[in-house]
Amino acid sequence: MPTAVDPPQVPAFVDTEASALFNPAFCSVVLNKACVGYASKADAAMPLTFAYLILPCALHRPTREALPRTMVASMAGWLRDTPLIRVDLANRVQTLRDITSRAILYGLGHGVLVSQDGDLRAGSLERQPRTLRPTDDWRRCLSAGAFLGKWCAGSGSDEATLLAQWGLRP
Repeated sequence: MPTAVDPPQVPAFVDTEASALFNPAFCSVVLNKACVGYASKADAAMPLTFAYLILPCALHRPTREALPRTMVASMAGWLRDTPLIRVDLANRVQTLRDITSRAILYGLGHGVLVSQDGDLRAGSLERQPRTLRPTDDWRRCLSAGAFLGKWCAGSGSDEATLLAQWGLRP
């Protein structure tokens, strides 16, 4: 099993910004934002399995750009109206499984994420360094993570049903 300090396996052809987006530290911050969003709607910790759905969706630009702009949209209705989102999702989830696991381990090891009865809660984030210059893509990934966390919490579906709506199995 990989440790949190092993570098993620990112294909060599991936550019610098994309490889930064697959960095376990950055991915753990995306999951932190998802946990914040989830807790704001459900007042509970986010199920661990949602991390494996949220991270591939938040990092995938076409999915991010297709997400509704408000929480008013029903997740089930949106998924029904945008079936192309699910076409390659299972493959993306499988491909990013190792990166998601490393992000969770990193987040837990550095206090960005907190485990609560097997679920995830947001930990504390250190102040952003002044030298960090986030890109628009970076910001959009964080926003998508927060939105997806909140949307999952507000879907009204149990964990297995929500994953099934996305075409996934727990």
